[in-house]
Amino acid sequence: MNKIEGSIVNDRYLESIAIALYNEAKVEKDGYRFKKLVPAMTFYCFAMESKLNTFGKEVFTKSAEFKKFGNATIQGKFDWLLSRLGVDEEELVEPHRETIANMVSFRNSVAHSKNIDFEEERKLIGLEQFGDKFVHPPKHEKDFMALRSLESCESYKKALEFLDTVWFVQSPKFFGSVDFSRGSGFSSAKVVDRN
Repeated sequence: MNKIEGSIVNDRYLESIAIALYNEAKVEKDGYRFKKLVPAMTFYCFAMESKLNTFGKEVFTKSAEFKKFGNATIQGKFDWLLSRLGVDEEELVEPHRETIANMVSFRNSVAHSKNIDFEEERKLIGLEQFGDKFVHPPKHEKDFMALRSLESCESYKKALEFLDTVWFVQSPKFFGSVDFSRGSGFSSAKVVDRN
């Protein structure tokens, strides 16, 4: 039997799904936009973590170090990877760090969605004065429906593009050579023992 080794990578698929859904959300009618926007934002979150794992596997080659990297939070992976690649432009990184914190909150609110109980005191406004059926619950930071927006989705897209840009600029400096297949996000396989 021949022995074949490789790696299955889904980064590009996750990102492609996010891009397609985001483009559809931009042209969707207001009352229906959430059906494209929520999954687009979710897939950008998945793509971010997947790419961090792909790039991290290339950079953190010692088994114990990669295991620690793999167990880190998304924010931790982002910071650790950029630090290792020598990115120290705080003013360039900070907006994306904030976006990633928002991505984590959004992803967690989708993945761990549950009823959110609330209590508030406020003045009734507009139609709310005519009956309970017109009273709306407040927006809540753990409610992914309250966190969704085209602007947030665009910032998720830009954070992912920033990570790609960092990789393609900094990885040749880090590794000392240009190799476009390194961290490319494409699955690969090779025969390591032919019989």
